[in-house]
Amino acid sequence: MPPLILISCGTVPHPMSARLHLSVLYEGALVRAGCLGAAAVCGDPAALASRFDGLLLLGGGDLDASLFEQTRHPKAGDPDPMRDRAELALIHAFCAHKKPVLGICRGMQVLNVAFGGDLIQHLDGHDGVPHPVHTEPNSRLRALCGAEFSANSFHHQAVGRIGSGLRVTARASDGTAEAIEHESLPVYGVQWHPERMVAGLQMDTDADHTALFSLFRSVEESHP
Repeated sequence: MPPLILISCGTVPHPMSARLHLSVLYEGALVRAGCLGAAAVCGDPAALASRFDGLLLLGGGDLDASLFEQTRHPKAGDPDPMRDRAELALIHAFCAHKKPVLGICRGMQVLNVAFGGDLIQHLDGHDGVPHPVHTEPNSRLRALCGAEFSANSFHHQAVGRIGSGLRVTARASDGTAEAIEHESLPVYGVQWHPERMVAGLQMDTDADHTALFSLFRSVEESHP
């Protein structure tokens, strides 16, 4: 059976209630990588970590700066405290089960905060500006995506101080951290949006990053 991946995403306002906000690109990328995805924004973290085979953290708004002991930057967006708390709890629950976690854009930033790191709350010149990404030798990312590729960019924040057990595995030309991996857990984060760079769905570059979503399968297959 294909690995079942929990997709943690934000909500959008609705006259009756908040609705899940999930791009079909994420689900399409998981399917192409041989996985199945199901979205959720609430639930008992321990129960979800037991039920699902992996966790996919999506992009979205800025985190609450108090989570990493900073005051909010004037250019930071309004936080979603409920989502922040829920995703931090999910990360710890899935890591306790040693199940794979992949964070995309905001998701990478949440991962860094979950492991005790902090964020750079505002960067100029990154949002909407595609750029080269240089991967580090001896990293899972380099094995999957090569030494260099062009990536999209839709962020104005970035990881700052790196969390415990994490290491930077890719950088932009200006030194901004573009990817992280955990030293002993199957935890990965990328700052770009690989769901827009999947075979047959390329919207920004010709690079094919289906392999990033295949991380869920490779970890599952190595622990039958």
